[in-house]
Amino acid sequence: KAFEKLTSRGLIIASLADGDRLNWCEKCTDADDILVGSTRGQATRFAASSLRPTARTSRGVKSMTLKKGDTIADMNVLSGKADESLLVVTTEGYGKRVRTDEFRTTARGGSGVIAIKFKAGRVNDRVSTIRVVDEEDEVLLITSQGVIVRQKVKDIPCQGRSATGVLVQKVDVRSGDSISTVSIVPQKGVDDDA
Repeated sequence: KAFEKLTSRGLIIASLADGDRLNWCEKCTDADDILVGSTRGQATRFAASSLRPTARTSRGVKSMTLKKGDTIADMNVLSGKADESLLVVTTEGYGKRVRTDEFRTTARGGSGVIAIKFKAGRVNDRVSTIRVVDEEDEVLLITSQGVIVRQKVKDIPCQGRSATGVLVQKVDVRSGDSISTVSIVPQKGVDDDA
């Protein structure tokens, strides 16, 4: 009911502290799980039912405990399908798929478990995206310097959580380039009005 009377000026949906910003807003039910991943390669999974309802203007609740210098990279609503997998891509172009059942459901607010290990010597590599994908999906990997690669998800290997992944896009790290965006290409025949 809090969003029934939306005006042209909009509504405040959360109070944010200085330096905070709202990056994601997803619809979920109490039956779903939430997976939150960090730029340093950690991920935590918790039940959506552990997110207590709060007023529109509240700050919300803590989803993940971050180590110093770490930030949230992505979040997903997991439906619990048996063949669900995540695409994990780093800023230096490494990536893999990981089955969601490798992330057990824990209490909200934990520090998480390893979602990806970084290649040795890649001290500046960070997670760019942790996104739920279907094997039939295609993704666009876009670098900060405008290089775009289209890739079939089924061509990216499914590996364990502690694997480093494979090179999914060459990135000229020496010139300061990095993967900035990973987008899922809409499948043909998807109704845009839905």
